[in-house]
Amino acid sequence: MTHAHKIFIRTKKEDSAFVYHVFEAHEGLVSVSTLPHQPHDPFRDLELLVTVELKADLEAILEDLSEIVSILPEAPVKNVT
Repeated sequence: MTHAHKIFIRTKKEDSAFVYHVFEAHEGLVSVSTLPHQPHDPFRDLELLVTVELKADLEAILEDLSEIVSILPEAPVKNVT
């Protein structure tokens, strides 16, 4: 069985569509989930699920996106009501 890594990132709300498209263009590289948020939040937190074998490729893409994406040290805790 292949193990996967979770990586959490944050991007501005206005950059989120572009970030999604970058990951979609690299089909099969990563699974992307948007974490709960409020409509007025100025950012979006994303959970990325990547296999060990593809982690280096994802890290290279995240480095290219470093001006608009921040890697979070752990899963963000957010109360959404």
